[in-house]
Amino acid sequence: MADLYEMLLVAELPADLPEAELAELRWHLGLGPEPDRFAIVTDGLPVVTADDEGEPLPEALWTVEHLPLLAGRGAADPRIGGALFSGLVRREGPRDANWALTSRQVLHPDDRDQFAQLLGWLRRRAVGHRGAPPCLTCHLRHHEDGPALKPVALDGAEPLMY
Repeated sequence: MADLYEMLLVAELPADLPEAELAELRWHLGLGPEPDRFAIVTDGLPVVTADDEGEPLPEALWTVEHLPLLAGRGAADPRIGGALFSGLVRREGPRDANWALTSRQVLHPDDRDQFAQLLGWLRRRAVGHRGAPPCLTCHLRHHEDGPALKPVALDGAEPLMY
């Protein structure tokens, strides 16, 4: 039985994100095509590490697959319940022209390293709304835990909860 985590992510991002980063973020959210190059989550999952005879290939020849991390839609796994979604909307206005991001997903521990890269990028890019502190919250709940969500902490950093 797989370990599953409910994840709820909220972030405010600057209006002037570089186009390549915005395109990759949209792809991770299931809102755009796969980018030609990855700048946010650079690690992929090795899927072919041996040749046709089963001999190990040098790491430089591995086939790597990148998967969108926040692209789930529809009903969540019954152990988590509820619905999966991701949204990215542009705030317009002279004082609050930012990107607003919200995502609720089911995460598997195998995706932890890639998700940590995405969280690190979000932490570096997060901005405040109308002069407030940077807005980035991420909560995880193991499928066997009660209904309370727990804040996520990056290595050496305060929990992502404001």
